[in-house]
Amino acid sequence: MTFVHDLPTWLVGVATVALFVACSVGGLAATRRYTRRRGLHALVDNSVIGWIFSALLGIYAIAIGLMAVASWGNASAASGIASREAAAIAALYRDIGGYPEPVRATLQSSLARYTRYVIDESWPQQRRGEVPRGGTALFNDVQKTLYGFEPTTEAQKILHAEALHAFNNVTEIRRQRLEAVAYGVPGTLWSVILIGAVLSIVASFVFSIESFWVHATMTGLLGAMIGLLVFFMMITDLPYRGTHGIGPHAYELVFRDLMETRATP
Repeated sequence: MTFVHDLPTWLVGVATVALFVACSVGGLAATRRYTRRRGLHALVDNSVIGWIFSALLGIYAIAIGLMAVASWGNASAASGIASREAAAIAALYRDIGGYPEPVRATLQSSLARYTRYVIDESWPQQRRGEVPRGGTALFNDVQKTLYGFEPTTEAQKILHAEALHAFNNVTEIRRQRLEAVAYGVPGTLWSVILIGAVLSIVASFVFSIESFWVHATMTGLLGAMIGLLVFFMMITDLPYRGTHGIGPHAYELVFRDLMETRATP
């Protein structure tokens, strides 16, 4: 369902809810005509059907609720990873500000180019569902200069140790961000969600209600509620994907506030 991330959020929401409501009411109209024609509705005991329906819907509600929470957890984790990486880059940039020239200028320039790459090139790739690879060379430039520095004073040794720790922190979080590009609900779970939705909606057809419009209203509301949950999971699935996914705002803030005056083209 990756294509939904390339569409406007409001359109996806309206289309999803409308589809579930239409299928619910349409399915009810078709099955109601069939059962009424054969007199099967007279054999239905609403109290027994209600008990079974409640159990079925309760199980499905728990399952889809847990999946929705897991999907939101993935989105929150991906957002947190981006924020932590941007914060770690800012901390490293400030640490290397204490290095002597020309090492300081080289390190800050390399880190600024890496941050600009994340904003301009890495993020568009992530929005397309691709794991960006080009930032490795830029990041290696920072590592090469940083590891090649030889501190000569105690103050420089302390600063260098802190900068190395900050660099390793950025490296770790960067790897987490790249892994988070593929965060999403597995296809097997999507099958469970959609099959469970069909079973829950079909189960509502079994009730014997004299008024079609009352029956259609209740079934349509059930379909709309399930459609809303499915929409929520589709939008939070693959958190970096599409125009409404997580953006590089944290990196833009760091670049603007710390690096813009030193950034190179």
